[in-house]
Amino acid sequence: MSLLEPDEALAQVLAAVSPPTVARLPPERCRGLVLAEDALAPADLPPFDRAMMDGYAVRLADAGRSVAILDEIAAGDGAARPALQPGQAHPIMTGAPVPAGAEAVVPVEQTTRADGRVSLPERIRARANIVSRGAECAAGRPWARAGAIVTPMTLAAALGVGTRELAVFPRPQVVVVTTGSELAEDPTRPGQIRDSNGPMLVALLEEAGIAATRRTVADDAGALLACLQSLEGVDAVVLTGGVSAGTHDEVPGVLTRLGAVALFHKVAQRPGKPLLLARRGRQLLFGLPGNPLAAHLCACRYVIPSLRRLAGLDHVPHGGHGTLAAALPGNSERTWFLPARVQGGAVMPLPPVSSADLVQPHQANAYLRLEPGAASLPAGTEVAYTRIGADAWPS
Repeated sequence: MSLLEPDEALAQVLAAVSPPTVARLPPERCRGLVLAEDALAPADLPPFDRAMMDGYAVRLADAGRSVAILDEIAAGDGAARPALQPGQAHPIMTGAPVPAGAEAVVPVEQTTRADGRVSLPERIRARANIVSRGAECAAGRPWARAGAIVTPMTLAAALGVGTRELAVFPRPQVVVVTTGSELAEDPTRPGQIRDSNGPMLVALLEEAGIAATRRTVADDAGALLACLQSLEGVDAVVLTGGVSAGTHDEVPGVLTRLGAVALFHKVAQRPGKPLLLARRGRQLLFGLPGNPLAAHLCACRYVIPSLRRLAGLDHVPHGGHGTLAAALPGNSERTWFLPARVQGGAVMPLPPVSSADLVQPHQANAYLRLEPGAASLPAGTEVAYTRIGADAWPS
């Protein structure tokens, strides 16, 4: 059976992503989420003509004159007052509602006050230091567009406008399940190893804006089935290990017992040939190899783009071009994704010892792609790369 090519595998992964659901949440719970709909202002902002300086609310015809000082208007003062008449001025504070009849706010430093009167400057510009009602956003108008990410400033704008709920794409619920009887938090017996895949994958997802939790299951089909049955309500499960053809590779069989439909198994790439994708209803189930570098590549290339798409985020990682700082080895069969370190315009290949090796390439922030049969390239050659980690998804 021929292996699926990497680009076809990625296309199938993205095609398997269900349309994102829409949630209506209070603005305080929406930071980092993507707006699913335009946000419309329920009321004018500001809701009244607002003073932007400490000073005096005045009429234009009183420029250059001394006028009588009335009562002060502070921020939050909603008292009803008669319209301002010629020869009068209200002391007014920043943020306070401008009274009817006032045509400008003169800053206090441009005035002279004495004996209950205030002398005004010779020239006063109409509407000076006044923000008109609805000038920031009129009722019924969109103040944020669908597709925008809710930032802290968006949150403040929502609260200022009076928006009680925003329509957003919620964060996908994701669980990382590492499989293997050899895995331990703190190995104490011969043959045990530390679980590095679980923490690495959770951290990778978090860098890409996707929160995840993790579990560990031994090489036991019954235990794995029970674990996956308990995760029926989550959007995606990312498994590592147990996807090859060994005696204890339980994942493919367990997914069949679970009722999941396998969409593909094995991709013509290295590392990460055993990659598996299955679906149970809306839920995606990824079977990543247990070798750490293979798990890392598969997460960067397939898992993260699909989950970002589910969250309504940009799912195409950023890339670029640079100059090789060292020779790039040739490739034989299967597409080879090689870790590299991009710094400035220089690209340093970081060939691993094996697909389990993260020590040699641990400083990688990009992957190079070498097609089957690609010749070696000398230092100084321009190459393309794809960013990984936080660098792939600049906000």
